[in-house]
This record gives sequence, structure tokens and C-alpha cells, in this order.
Amino acid sequence: MTIPHNPLEGERPELTLNLESNSDEQVSIIIVHKDRPEYLNICLQSIAVTSMNNNYEIIVVDNNSGADSQDFLDDIKNEVTVVKNKENLFWAAAANKGAERANKKSKYFIFMHCDVVITNPAWLDLMINVSESSGSGLVGLELQSYYMQSQKVDFIQEWCMLVTRECWEKIGPFEERLPQIGSPFIFTVEAQNKGFKPQVMKNIVAHHYKIFSLDINEYERLIEQAMVMIPKVVREKQGMPL
Repeated sequence: MTIPHNPLEGERPELTLNLESNSDEQVSIIIVHKDRPEYLNICLQSIAVTSMNNNYEIIVVDNNSGADSQDFLDDIKNEVTVVKNKENLFWAAAANKGAERANKKSKYFIFMHCDVVITNPAWLDLMINVSESSGSGLVGLELQSYYMQSQKVDFIQEWCMLVTRECWEKIGPFEERLPQIGSPFIFTVEAQNKGFKPQVMKNIVAHHYKIFSLDINEYERLIEQAMVMIPKVVREKQGMPL
């Protein structure tokens, strides 16, 4: 199988436009959470303190967390939109549910892990301006690599990624057959193939704690599932025989 040239290779884009604080464009920030209320609290506070753009909403999607988390979610439900899943749907399906609840006027979705802290007060404008200046429908902060037939392919990590509504409507939702591992790879490849020019920013706007919260046996099962499913999904989306 031949993978097209990856536009993520090469120099990372830096901001080239002037910042425009308080943009009129609506942004939906979608945070997937599971049993980490202490990190979710820090994440939400960092967004509130640093976000210069006032036209944003926050949607927290909870994957059936325990009692401590439920108390915290009840405390914040008047400040943010809280979506409670009755079971752990893992990342892809939970992120999709968040997008379903997003304001219909939102031009941008930002998907985020709950253990992310925003550190740059211009983060929203920076991500939006990189998207607009480069004509990109997918902007992230960090790359990861996957090998397809010995070819290295970079993709955007999902812990903090911006997706334009146009890109989402053409490519989304995230692939739920890859519930925890692999769906960002498929999304990035699809964005590349359909001309949405995935980009990764050089500007540092957030810190990711990278908290590991899965049972190790469950994690290994998800990895094995992804290794089998990713090539099938790629062939399917490229119209190749399975």
C-alpha cells in the first residue's frame, strides 16, 4: 500500500498573522475525562485564566467515572456542559459525543485530554491563526509516528488538537472501531488525503501530564486491537480490498 507524502514532515509552522483577541468565531473545547477530577479541575482553571478569546464553550465528556468525580462534575455543571456516559466509551466515542453537543455556530472544535494545562494566554488565537494562515483543517501540538509497511507516517496526537468544522464534517467522526488507540492516526491520514493540510505548531501553548489511567491488561488488549484494525480501516477508506 502506498501512503501519500506526509505534509507534516519538515519545519513546523510558526504564527505569521497578528493576534486578534476576542475573535467573533465560536470555539467548542471538548474535554474527555475518566476518574481524574484533580487534573480536570486544573485544566478548567487554566483555560479560564489564560483564554483571551471569550467566544468559547467547554464540554466535558465523562466516561463513567467514580463517585468522587461525579461530585466534582455536579459542582461544575452550571459552568460547563457535562455529558455523562453510562459506561467507559474510551476516547474516540466520547470525543464524538462531545462534538455532537457542540454549539452549531462553532467554527472550530478543540479536543483535549483532561490532564492538559494551558500555559499561553493567546493559545486559542495561535491555534486558529495557524489554521487560517496555512489553510489547515487540523492543527495539533505534538506528533507521533506509525509505520505502514515499513513507511513512517506522522500523525497529530489528540491530547490537544484543533479541527475546523469543515474538516470535521468531511472526515469526522473519529473512528470508534479504534476506541483508544489509532483513531487520531486515521483522522490525520484522512485530513491529509482530502486536502486539509494537517499542521503541528512550534509555539508552546500547553503542558500535557500524560497520566496513564488504563489497566495494563486492558491497554495491551487495545494495542492488539489497534494493530489489527488500523490497516483494515486504512484500506477501507482508500477503497482497497480488505
